[in-house]
Amino acid sequence: MEFHERLKQLRKEKKMTQAALAKELTYGATAISNYESGHNQPSISDLKKIASIFNVSTDYLLGVNEIRRPYEPDKKTDDYKTFNEYFEKLENGGKKELLLYFQWLLSRQENIYEDSYGESSNFQSSSLQVAQKPEEFKL
Repeated sequence: MEFHERLKQLRKEKKMTQAALAKELTYGATAISNYESGHNQPSISDLKKIASIFNVSTDYLLGVNEIRRPYEPDKKTDDYKTFNEYFEKLENGGKKELLLYFQWLLSRQENIYEDSYGESSNFQSSSLQVAQKPEEFKL
């Protein structure tokens, strides 16, 4: 994908008009239209500004590659990766059971937070609650 196509795609993803983008870049109204039609190319400094507005790399903007943010750190922790490995080893029944357990944990967590604000709760802190009220935790 070339720059003019990528620019139009990104602008539309952000639901931004050509006029709004031009204003943000302190351009005239027709500048973005000329970029998107392929008639003009931005300077390097303007290219950096456009990449910043859309939070993408200049390589992505220029169509060099498909990696929007190559330097964004991997937010997946070792615990997440380990969990994901175990989860993938489970059969479908085990995965559904684990998801129900997650829902129960989140429900318990929400009730604990409610109690800390002085609101009373009839929540029973029991692992049997999942089995006692399965209709509340169905997927």
